Amino acid sequence: MSLINKFVAGSVALGMSLCCASFSYAQQASQAPVDGAAGTNAETTKPDAILFRIENIKPVANEEGLTEKCTFIVTVYNRTQKEVEEANIDLFWRDAISAKYRVNMGSGEVTSVSPQEAMTVIHKNIVLEKIFPHEQKSFESEVETDKCFLLLDQVEYKVNTCIAAGDNIQIKNNQRIGNGSCIGSFDYVNSKNPEYYSEFKDVPESVLQKQ
Repeated sequence: MSLINKFVAGSVALGMSLCCASFSYAQQASQAPVDGAAGTNAETTKPDAILFRIENIKPVANEEGLTEKCTFIVTVYNRTQKEVEEANIDLFWRDAISAKYRVNMGSGEVTSVSPQEAMTVIHKNIVLEKIFPHEQKSFESEVETDKCFLLLDQVEYKVNTCIAAGDNIQIKNNQRIGNGSCIGSFDYVNSKNPEYYSEFKDVPESVLQKQ
């Protein structure tokens, strides 16, 4: 096989892999400490859950026209009877596809690496504040990556703290003692779940205008 044919064959394989990124990603073993990940198509959220979804994902290009980060919106709907005063959440996105194939610039040969070697993790910490009972609130955020396609439906998350109204959280040595009563109430909803569309209102126009 000529060098050109090898490169073309490798490019085709890479393109097919990127198209199947969503499926392949779901098969990867979880290594980060997380409370939850992308849900199924079924309606599985709890009646008293704090639902959240990720939407309005947009690439941001630098002066050279290359994508260097992605903006997105986290929309939260509080089904509980208490106000969420503050919640701190880590979001994780795993990418086992983009670095799977390597091209030798000298020979043009395309080789693949193991899933462990190819795995990269994108991380973002967000703080959610003042979400009243049975109300929805949207928070703008961004993450430094050029792989914006990963942000939809591929998230894993860990709720670090969730302070609800009435929680008796003590402060010792300038640190909170306790993680709050709503730490286990969060439930991520992906775009394949009917609740993604039925349980949320549209993103406020004021938020969209800022983008």
